[in-house]
Amino acid sequence: MKTLAMLMLAAAPLAALAAPPSAVSTFHSIGLYWSPEGGSGSNAARVQFRPAGSSEWRQGLDLWFDARNNEYRGSLVELEPGTSYEVRLALASGQQEILKTQTWSEKFPIRKTVQVAAGKRLVIKPDDSGDEKGYVLFTAPAGQNVIDGNDTDDACVVIQQGAHHVIVRGLVLKDCKRYGVLIQRQGGDKEASGAAQTTDVVIEGNEISGWGGYEIQKPNSRLADSDGAIHCNYYREKDDAKRPDRIIVQGNRIRDPRHSANPWQSEAHGHMHPYGPLGMMFDRCGSHHVIRYNEIGSKNGNRFKDGIGGADNFSAAGFPWADSDIYGNRIAEVYDDGIEAEGGNRNVRIWNNHLKHVYVAIANATVATGPIYVWRNVAEGMARMYQPEGFARKDQRGPFIKAGSKRPEVNGGRAYYFHNTGPDAGAGIARSGGPAYNFVARNNKWPASRVNPADGPFDLKEGRSGEIPNFSDRDASAIRSGASGYRADRPGG
Repeated sequence: MKTLAMLMLAAAPLAALAAPPSAVSTFHSIGLYWSPEGGSGSNAARVQFRPAGSSEWRQGLDLWFDARNNEYRGSLVELEPGTSYEVRLALASGQQEILKTQTWSEKFPIRKTVQVAAGKRLVIKPDDSGDEKGYVLFTAPAGQNVIDGNDTDDACVVIQQGAHHVIVRGLVLKDCKRYGVLIQRQGGDKEASGAAQTTDVVIEGNEISGWGGYEIQKPNSRLADSDGAIHCNYYREKDDAKRPDRIIVQGNRIRDPRHSANPWQSEAHGHMHPYGPLGMMFDRCGSHHVIRYNEIGSKNGNRFKDGIGGADNFSAAGFPWADSDIYGNRIAEVYDDGIEAEGGNRNVRIWNNHLKHVYVAIANATVATGPIYVWRNVAEGMARMYQPEGFARKDQRGPFIKAGSKRPEVNGGRAYYFHNTGPDAGAGIARSGGPAYNFVARNNKWPASRVNPADGPFDLKEGRSGEIPNFSDRDASAIRSGASGYRADRPGG
């Protein structure tokens, strides 16, 4: 009982004192936080916003009130990059606040360009960093941009702890022993006293293939290792202030891992949770990240454990933890979760992703803090991923959304599901071993959800139910094809 109580204290948000509103921005989103006097679940917090200089206010979705810490939280979405905004917050009881903030610019000034030596492992050290005035770009021209792996070095590219304002662009990473790009904690599994934080890292326009270990994590298991083509490992870090911040992964092509993950059910392993390669793995790797316009797939027969994932699932942190966006990605050939966003999920936004041949489209087990917003994602071809050797049985298909937990200490955060499409999923929303509650679902085209009405509170409407402020502004068919939303010349400035 003492252990459970400690876990519940760790997972619940800390009580917020009355304070003015604050904002945390990305390219297309603004996360909002407000703890006014008189806040309550019955005292709605309305949101309006407009670009600076505009006379017309647009309506946002009401902020969600979290009674655990007396805080209103929520997000504005699908905004313009590099734009100043005014945000007006108003309680139903009358109190109002206006704050000003700005979304990220997509133009990164370059202070210095370093041509990467062909065929040689690239190690980016803290001393190689840029600053707020300009990034250091690591790249090479086509034909001279290939780095081949070897039997000694775990990764083809290593970004050491403390590196910041660096861009890794346009490299071809082939047959890396375990990882294509490793965002590395100082000291690995040992204590890293005095190490600085890794921030403002951009990994863009690279091609990674043929990575991944076998039986290194689990000797004699006949299992591939859970190695990400882009892998961030801060598992041993105890200080949250030292975890990476503002990692941008965009426009990369990740394909054909060296080994295949195992499915949930197979003749070789019986019933076993999938292990094996991931497109991206963020293990206790901080927050405020953007992952967009990447292609993750395979044509060599080797499938992924997860497309994009991380850890810890049953915590107030997890992946991507907070103030993060995952959008415009194309993900295929996955034996477990196409996108695994589990843990705190505080002002996390997931939209316009296309998922094909995945067991679960998007995993949100759990949402400890919230809110998380999942909208306009499409999943197809979800049959025969649980047991590829069997028949395409409907009851063996995974759900579009995996939600809930047996652990009450990590349940309770709000989740929103709007305009998603997955007609051949096994269910819309399904429990993952425990109650799934505190979610709102609208206008989704997916099969009936598998939830227990007694779990509540939740608001589940499978059919069309009208406009949703800030989430009905654009055509639901506007799923980008491939990585076409990304151009290497645009982010580089």
